[in-house]
Amino acid sequence: MRYYQIYAWTECPFCVHAKEILIQKEEQFMFCCLEQSDALLKYIKKKYNWETVPLIIEKNTMSNEEKFLGGFTDLVKYLEEEQNEENKQTMGK
Repeated sequence: MRYYQIYAWTECPFCVHAKEILIQKEEQFMFCCLEQSDALLKYIKKKYNWETVPLIIEKNTMSNEEKFLGGFTDLVKYLEEEQNEENKQTMGK
C-alpha cells in the first residue's frame, strides 16, 4: 500500500488543497499539523531540505521506501504525470 504524509499548517491554503486533492483521488494520507511544534517542523524542513509547507512525502508500506515530492504544486504535477502514465498504458493495451 502507498500513502502520503503531509506536514502542514492547519490554515495554510496550499496544505488544505493538497489534502482535498488526495481525498478527491481517494488516496490514503496522514495530515500532520505542526503549528505548535516549531522544533519538529524545523527538523523536518532540514531533513528534506524544504523551506515551506506543505511538505509531502509518498510512503510505500510494502518496500518501506519513501519519496519526497515537495509542496502542493509538486504533488499536483506528480499525480498528473502518474495519471498520464496510466492512460498511456491503458491505451496501449
